[in-house]
Amino acid sequence: MNTENARKIAALLGTVFAGRTAIQRIRQARAESDRLEMLDALFNVLVVITGVLVIVRRLREGDEEL
Repeated sequence: MNTENARKIAALLGTVFAGRTAIQRIRQARAESDRLEMLDALFNVLVVITGVLVIVRRLREGDEEL
């Protein structure tokens, strides 16, 4: 494993942890019936999903940029 792939994997792990936080925010917004917080948390989940997909694609393609 080279340093570029290690950086990409570290970015992937960071993104996964951000997803965990976004899911916790969704649960909290549901409990409080806060629609605006729910919308914000859902958008954060979408950002996390697209981030993971981009990182996985770059790992598969061996892209040098992250």
